[in-house]
Amino acid sequence: MIFKRIFCVVLCVLVLLSSSAIACAENQLGIINGTNVRMRSAPRTSNSTVVHKFVEANQRVYILETVSGQEAEAGNGTTWYKVTTLDGLYTGYVYGVYVTLVDQQEPPQINTDFAAQLAAFPESYHSALTALHNAHPEWIFIADHVSMSFETAVASQYNDVRKMVELSQGIAWRSLQKDQYNWDNDSWKILDSGRWVAASREVIGYYMDPRNFLDETYIYMFMKQGYNSSYQTEAGLNRVISGTFLANGYTPNSQDEVDKLYGGSYTKVIMAAAEKSGVSPYVIAAKIITEQGTTGASALISGTYGSYQGYYNFLNWGASGATQEAVVANGLQKAKDEGWDSRADAIIGGAIKLADGYINAKQDTYFYMNFNLREPDKYWHQYAGSAYDAYVKASNLSKAYKGAFDGAPLVFSIPVYTSIPEQRATKADKGDNRYNNYYLTSMQVSGLSPSFNMYTYNYTLSVTGDTTVYIELPEGAALASAKANLISKGDNSVKITVKSQTGYYDSYTLNVASTVNCTLTVTVGDPPADGETPPVVIPPIEDDPPTYQKGDTNGDDKINIVDLANVQKHLLGIITLSGSNLDAADTNSDGKINIVDLANVQKHLLGIISLI
Repeated sequence: MIFKRIFCVVLCVLVLLSSSAIACAENQLGIINGTNVRMRSAPRTSNSTVVHKFVEANQRVYILETVSGQEAEAGNGTTWYKVTTLDGLYTGYVYGVYVTLVDQQEPPQINTDFAAQLAAFPESYHSALTALHNAHPEWIFIADHVSMSFETAVASQYNDVRKMVELSQGIAWRSLQKDQYNWDNDSWKILDSGRWVAASREVIGYYMDPRNFLDETYIYMFMKQGYNSSYQTEAGLNRVISGTFLANGYTPNSQDEVDKLYGGSYTKVIMAAAEKSGVSPYVIAAKIITEQGTTGASALISGTYGSYQGYYNFLNWGASGATQEAVVANGLQKAKDEGWDSRADAIIGGAIKLADGYINAKQDTYFYMNFNLREPDKYWHQYAGSAYDAYVKASNLSKAYKGAFDGAPLVFSIPVYTSIPEQRATKADKGDNRYNNYYLTSMQVSGLSPSFNMYTYNYTLSVTGDTTVYIELPEGAALASAKANLISKGDNSVKITVKSQTGYYDSYTLNVASTVNCTLTVTVGDPPADGETPPVVIPPIEDDPPTYQKGDTNGDDKINIVDLANVQKHLLGIITLSGSNLDAADTNSDGKINIVDLANVQKHLLGIISLI
């Protein structure tokens, strides 16, 4: 359905409905659910001719009419459908049992007025989108609001090890989290093909922050991927595959009727796959090039591998495993199970599976295929384990559009989280061999609960007076939080923040219960031995980060009605906030306290936004 909806948008744009909402009616779609299904000249098997044969299953058609009763099969009540192929070349009747109707909903209305589009995005998106609009005024940008914060989205991919990087990318990109890195022998757990390891949280964050990719090349990771024959052509496809093995063609299987149809032309096969699946031919080609390389030397498409001779898997369905041999064997077993015994079968069948598994599940951009934020399979059902899969494929896809398709009304669906930091996520240089290590090596203080573990971030501590917490840091890391913390009688929260060698931060929290007002000191080093004098020199703080939480105007580590009242009193001149309390009241970091900040605190309390 996606490709039809985009087609509707294209048509509406081309008739210059540029300042109104677009909605187009759709014909009923159907799917041919068998192989070698005949299309006939009349709704009966007798006294009719075969006008077309659907050789493969899962081909899509438009339903023009339902025929039953006296008109169908000599009045025996059998249902037939009058259908037409998507390209309009064949129209006729198909026996109803071989047609599955596709449930359709009205497409979302898309506003083509750029000012209205831009208003739906946070301000940190605006400058890049404006530059793209100025270069391509016909492009449409949809703010796709997802039901989670940026931090939650990143954590979901990191904590459950859903994203990987290649070993060649460098140490700074690799995760040091529990079960993925062995501290004893300085080695990483190998996850796939002997060359992939868990990705660092920061690398995942970089590739999940849409603002990093709003440029002429990488915007294509957000392009909706339906097929539109009005501007997705063989000429454009040849541009995509130029210089790759796909441009050279192949010798078709003389024993396979499907393969022979296309005369050994990958271009013809991919265009047919687009028509039958509803997926853009440029997307199909870009995926093949990404999965199989520009030379096409992979065993998955050689047709000569071991006991799987004659089978092909161009889109790497099911191709996973701990070794390269396992990846190939599993991928070709999937091809055998699917019956992909020719190149044409594998490409067409793989594209149909892509549409059914992703495009039709609203994972209709490279971004959502790589990072699934959709219900009901949120965080799961992701096309690739690579953290940068969408990035690579967007680069390949951009080759099809740059220059050759200026003026095409492309539609981009760009994620907008419930909250996101003002500054874009960054990543370490992939050639940087420093560890991304912000874990404490040890924490020693009497009464700490639970016992210290580098992967445990929250602790409780009871004190009755001035107390020193002794910590150890990994080589190259630094303490980046306050060395001396004023503790009030009652409950307190103290952050111990570590800056990694790559410049990222992570914090441990001490929930301190005190019987008196006192000072909690954080010192790098071991506690003194019995009889020794405690050290008095405390290491300097490096790059002291903010020690306040936006919206928490009294430093009690909570955001509640008291904070709302504090902002209001400050605006009315009843009180004057200062220091970290003043910084916390500046919820949008614009250097001013005004009605916007008051509204942000109120929205946080109502659950509309999150300041945390």
